[in-house]
Amino acid sequence: MAKVEILTGAERQRRWSTELKLSILQEAFSADGSVSDVAHRHDVLPQQIYAWRKKFSPPKLKSPETPSLIPVSLIGASESPSDGSTRSSVRSRRKDVEIVLRNGRLLRIAADMDLEVLSSLVACVEAA
Repeated sequence: MAKVEILTGAERQRRWSTELKLSILQEAFSADGSVSDVAHRHDVLPQQIYAWRKKFSPPKLKSPETPSLIPVSLIGASESPSDGSTRSSVRSRRKDVEIVLRNGRLLRIAADMDLEVLSSLVACVEAA
């Protein structure tokens, strides 16, 4: 007859509350914390702590330094958008650039805008 062993103990698939996960994360990533020590103390694997950190970390935005290519189309004076509005003579003399962003928003800027300001503005509008 085969030997049968019955294990009685803590259930291995545990349910952790969000508050407890966050407190374990705070403890593990504090200045004097160690992920392996905290994992051992709470009887979890270090990989689980890193997975919780990834789950609760805010999404990262692309940095403005990272170049990205977006399609651009030029609209001439005779091909102005037909939105029914009339532009004043002062505005028609000024050079404007219209940029349609990936999220569908239209960004109208002066043609001589500083590139640093423009990249920050595009990043903010795309993230909004």
